[in-house]
Amino acid sequence: MPTDNSTERPTKKMKTPSVDWRDTKVARPEMEKHFKTLAAQFVEHIKNSYEWPKIGVERLEKMLDYTVPGGKYNRGLLALWTAIDTCEMKGIEFAAVEQKVIVLAWCVEILQACFLVSDDVMDSATTRRGRPCWYKVPEVGMDAVNDALILESFLFFLIEKYFENQQYVALMKLFHDVSLKTQMGQMLDTMSEKAKGKEGIFEQFTMKYYTRIITYKTAFYSFYLPVASALIACNLYTPEHLKAAEEICVAMGVKFQIQDDFLDCYGDPEHIGKVGTDIFDHKCTWLLVIALTMMNEKQRETLEANYGNGMADKKAEQVVKEIYKTLDLKAVYEKQETDSYAQCSELITKHKGILPAESFMRLLKKIHKRDK
Repeated sequence: MPTDNSTERPTKKMKTPSVDWRDTKVARPEMEKHFKTLAAQFVEHIKNSYEWPKIGVERLEKMLDYTVPGGKYNRGLLALWTAIDTCEMKGIEFAAVEQKVIVLAWCVEILQACFLVSDDVMDSATTRRGRPCWYKVPEVGMDAVNDALILESFLFFLIEKYFENQQYVALMKLFHDVSLKTQMGQMLDTMSEKAKGKEGIFEQFTMKYYTRIITYKTAFYSFYLPVASALIACNLYTPEHLKAAEEICVAMGVKFQIQDDFLDCYGDPEHIGKVGTDIFDHKCTWLLVIALTMMNEKQRETLEANYGNGMADKKAEQVVKEIYKTLDLKAVYEKQETDSYAQCSELITKHKGILPAESFMRLLKKIHKRDK
């Protein structure tokens, strides 16, 4: 059974990790060094076990190198930071679990890559991380769909290689469960984009409906998955621990996505690194849901006529934004930011006896009132 040493505290000073994982300038290149090793292990497995031809090996190497590294690694680093704090709470050396946590950090990032490759195809996107999307690379095209499946197999290969017994079972269950939740959240999100003109669709866009989308699409894989992975690596994964972590992570994930919705509408494209498209794309967003509860009948008619008209209709976007301005949604958002911070803080305090509260508070302070 997973151990429950949550009440233990270190009796001696813990050794400083060999890598300062909290310094992102140091951690990110260090992460990439480990990825090269893990990718090579997977390629070697395919090459030897399947007697794979050279042309297939080279294609696999190219795909892994193009699709997985190059991001900010926020999810992977969250796993590492959580593990460091959990080890400190339990009074054990981080070095004892460091390699396993690095593997899990990359499993989280590989799953992210799997989702991004698929999303880019579905969205007909053109660029990702400053270069063509993988499916836009010559000779790739729709083969990217199969590549996304290979990426998923890659992360399960790593779990099988580095973990055994109860940890292996727990991690396989975790990654399968979070993958399904994310896929279902993505389904609801894409359905809202394609619902332009459907009768009664705006009645469907309630806060309950919206929260369901972002909980499943964002919160589980961006927040809960890295944290739960770290807890499992540190042998702190009783149902009580995982449920407590889920409660905190979902609340923070919801807060994070609401911020994304706000920044899509009001953020400076040069600062946030993208041009907002939610209004053009008929997205079910926090701003839309709140506006629907506040607007009068005339405003509702105007919004329905102009929401989701596509990128070509810039005027329609401005009409919607003017309604948001009239309703003073910025003020509503600011209150939500304060309230959500209080809610998350309360949950962290509630579970501080069994989870590393410092880790969650550090994350909460990092995302609170973010502007990109």
